[in-house]
Amino acid sequence: MPRKKSADAVAKSTALRYQPEFCERLLAFFDVPAFHVTEVTKRDGSVSLVETAAELPTFAAFAKQLGTTCEVLKGWEVKHPAFHEAAQKARDLQGNILIQNSLRGNYSASFAVFTAKNLLGWKDGKDDASSVGPITISWDEK
Repeated sequence: MPRKKSADAVAKSTALRYQPEFCERLLAFFDVPAFHVTEVTKRDGSVSLVETAAELPTFAAFAKQLGTTCEVLKGWEVKHPAFHEAAQKARDLQGNILIQNSLRGNYSASFAVFTAKNLLGWKDGKDDASSVGPITISWDEK
């Protein structure tokens, strides 16, 4: 009677194996212009420029392109220093696209703030109580 494979064995046998070329592919995927400008000719013959934001590249979209998951990509970051470095560079590229399009008004302000906090680790300018050093109180008894 044939033995059934465990779920872990099936997952390992179908998992995409890391290849060093994935570093270059990751960077190429994220290294896109933040926006493009198109000339549009109006009915009256005048020309106007229309700016369109690039689709913000994400690790989920890159994983989908490879046929894998974000969890697999995270595992590669832990196991492969070259992929970790490429992923850090990709995050920098992603952040630049977010910033450039936000400053130009191509992304809504609420989306930009939410995304910068979650993807880039940005915080509001308020002091975080946990980052304040120890407080020393002293008084003289008379």
